[in-house]
Amino acid sequence: MKSRRIAPFTASILATVVAVALGACQPVPPPKAYPTTTTTTTTTVVDGPVLPGEEGEAAVAAARTQLGQPYKSGGESRAEGGFDCSGLTYFAWKSAGVVLPRSSAAQYAGTTRIKKADLAPGDLVFYSASGPRGRVSHVALYAGDDTIIQARKPGIALREDKLSTYWTKNLVGYGRVKIPATKPAA
Repeated sequence: MKSRRIAPFTASILATVVAVALGACQPVPPPKAYPTTTTTTTTTVVDGPVLPGEEGEAAVAAARTQLGQPYKSGGESRAEGGFDCSGLTYFAWKSAGVVLPRSSAAQYAGTTRIKKADLAPGDLVFYSASGPRGRVSHVALYAGDDTIIQARKPGIALREDKLSTYWTKNLVGYGRVKIPATKPAA
């Protein structure tokens, strides 16, 4: 029996379909390349958690302006036709003057772990499709009063959900964004 090879284009499409089917909230196609700061415009990051404040409130306010927008894999703006989960948190915090990494896993790695009791508006809530010990695959923005703002999945518009009831068996943890000690040069 002859063995058949899959054409590279077909393999690429197949890989994309599998990634979407698994429900990973990672941008597909791969995330856009963002310019890195040069040594003359570096940002110094606080080593520990910061007190919640104006930046977190501003991030929540920015996210609320996008309620009702569609889910779009790899999206991070209305102009792109919607948001994916990490695109929403990236957008919200960028609107507040803080640039986060683009993927949910990188945002998890770049935040300081906090307890549920310490949640404040603007903190991030992380989930895994594999359960609480799995690789982070989803992120939401804590809005206060037991609510999160999130871009869940295709077919569901960006909305607020209850933290206490959303995907509780897949909760990985909570993270506080590290506010730069200095803002990058404009």
